[in-house]
Amino acid sequence: MASAYTDNRFRSNAHTGPRATPTLPKGGLFSIYAETEIPTPAKFPYEALLDVRKYHEWNTYIIDVLITKHSNPHSRTLKMEQGTFMTFTVQMTPEERTSTKEVVRHLEPLKTRAANNSTTGKYVTRIRWTMDNAGILAPGFMLKTERVNEIEELEDGTTVYKTWLSFGGLGAKFVKKKYEKALQGKLSDFCHDLKRRSVQLQKKEEAERSSQ
Repeated sequence: MASAYTDNRFRSNAHTGPRATPTLPKGGLFSIYAETEIPTPAKFPYEALLDVRKYHEWNTYIIDVLITKHSNPHSRTLKMEQGTFMTFTVQMTPEERTSTKEVVRHLEPLKTRAANNSTTGKYVTRIRWTMDNAGILAPGFMLKTERVNEIEELEDGTTVYKTWLSFGGLGAKFVKKKYEKALQGKLSDFCHDLKRRSVQLQKKEEAERSSQ
């Protein structure tokens, strides 16, 4: 019963207490959580998340992404991979736009039942990025963030997407005071936008297949 309560609290957008991440094991000062069910196979939200150069087409929160460091910088189809450095342009409120520098710390290959590539019995794919403190010349004790993304393939072939963003450091108190409510809305928007994008990608693939 206690674990179920904890899980319900963890998975509540209304709860903004600390949530643990690998680089913020105590969860920092506060965090924001959101999730959504996506009626498509997991590969579509996975592809949408990785194709950061097309975020401007569908993402009302992270409205543009500039890749600043990549293992294959001259590729015409740059996508997020582990070790990618990125600058996000973020629409925090209708009036306020800002930018953040991020680095992808962990990016797993997509786990699916068809590939049989999970050792836990659950097909959860994790992607994490953190604030690039070196890139913004700000030490981690001032402000540290980590965004966790989980894409879980369900038995019926659909997907649950879960994400949370944790803030630590001295500056987290200022961020919480100024942006907590906006971030709650924006992370929920991100989930809804990703759901719509995934459905669009699936329909596009089906249309291309039927035209062949």
